[in-house]
Amino acid sequence: MDNSIDLSDMRELLTPFVLKINKEATVDDIDLPYFRNQLSEMELLFPNKPPEDYLSDKVQIAEFVEPLFGRLPLDGLIRPRNFTLLMFGKKKILSRLFTYSYTILSIYPGTDRSVDVAQRYEITGPIIQQAIRAIDLLDLQCNTIYDKTSDKPNQRKYPPRAIKEAVINAIVHRDYEISEPNRITVFSDRIEIRSIGTLHWAVDRERFMKGKAWPKWRNQSFAYLFNKLDLSQSEGQGIPIILQSMEKEGCPAPIFEIEGDSVTCILPAHPRHALIRQALNP
Repeated sequence: MDNSIDLSDMRELLTPFVLKINKEATVDDIDLPYFRNQLSEMELLFPNKPPEDYLSDKVQIAEFVEPLFGRLPLDGLIRPRNFTLLMFGKKKILSRLFTYSYTILSIYPGTDRSVDVAQRYEITGPIIQQAIRAIDLLDLQCNTIYDKTSDKPNQRKYPPRAIKEAVINAIVHRDYEISEPNRITVFSDRIEIRSIGTLHWAVDRERFMKGKAWPKWRNQSFAYLFNKLDLSQSEGQGIPIILQSMEKEGCPAPIFEIEGDSVTCILPAHPRHALIRQALNP
């Protein structure tokens, strides 16, 4: 019996999911107009270099980013990697190949889910679009209350910077092999942002809670590309920024719930907003 291990099979097993070559997709599944627009936003669109040059298994967007495509040994065709599809794929292919790679955002008027009516948004498409759409919707929750008796009369309910970092962390760090969407839930007194997949195995839980963990990405390519879009930092500053933003705004400290299949960031509203709510609903 031949017990030898095929090196190509072993390499496939060890390759992280987001870096795997997708055997069911082709170049045609990339949204080229959107891809060109994102390259322009990243300042990676050059007069002497057509964007199509990046649709290759040889050319890299940057030194530390894997080529967007790979070549399968059996058919010799170049096919996109999973992270390429998640960032630049057409909506149709994303809904077929990554059924749960979307975000559900729900808004409840009270402090729990006991009411029948809530606003619900299913945010689909490339993960860049998901992040921007979710942040835009949550920015509407950062309303300001005026109190002339306070030394800080204008008080926002949540700091936008904390919301932005929490959303980006949830979308970029999630485990895309798990068949469940990310969920963002807005209550009258808090925002809960649940990311599918637990902490990276190399991240110390206690240091993470304090915002002192060393940066560990499931995919360094996400880190680089989101950083180029000014959507995230690439050196693990996300949690410290959330902690500092909440403290500076005068909000209670964020709460992090780490479970076996998810990480939830809870952003409590500023106390002034809670007092106003109680006064209106005695």
